[in-house]
Amino acid sequence: MNRFLPLFFFISLLSLFLFWLLIGGSNENHSPLIGKSLPDYEIEFMGTSNSSLDDLMDRPGFKIINFWASWCLPCLVEHPILMALKGKENLTIIGINYKDNKEDALEFLREQGDPYDFIGIDKDGFFGIEMGITGVPETFVVDENGKVMIRHVGPIDFGNTLINR
Repeated sequence: MNRFLPLFFFISLLSLFLFWLLIGGSNENHSPLIGKSLPDYEIEFMGTSNSSLDDLMDRPGFKIINFWASWCLPCLVEHPILMALKGKENLTIIGINYKDNKEDALEFLREQGDPYDFIGIDKDGFFGIEMGITGVPETFVVDENGKVMIRHVGPIDFGNTLINR
């Protein structure tokens, strides 16, 4: 009986891990950017010729940086949450359109509404690589000092910790 104890222990741990994955695991992934400033990266913004990411980080209040795309179904799911946050005091929402066609992105925003104060274009995905994203949607919360506080992978919703903070 004692010789099966390690096997039983291993199967128990594996079962717990699989159960944890089944119930959703963790959407809040740790990032090397937490507590640091955003990477120095030049990004083009739609409709604005004089804004840079550094300029936006100097704005007062908190910032939400949301990577999204018109082809992303989970982005459509989280979109009403972003619309509800639009116009909140001391909050700037920056959308980064990730590996998308500009016309498709504009059509998506015309149909669904535009929650973003600024929209950056990451056509090749290089800024996403600098930020360490694994896909879209992915959201970062940046404090008043320009430091990354939270990284959230997947769609945000009213039930998760990003909205409740």
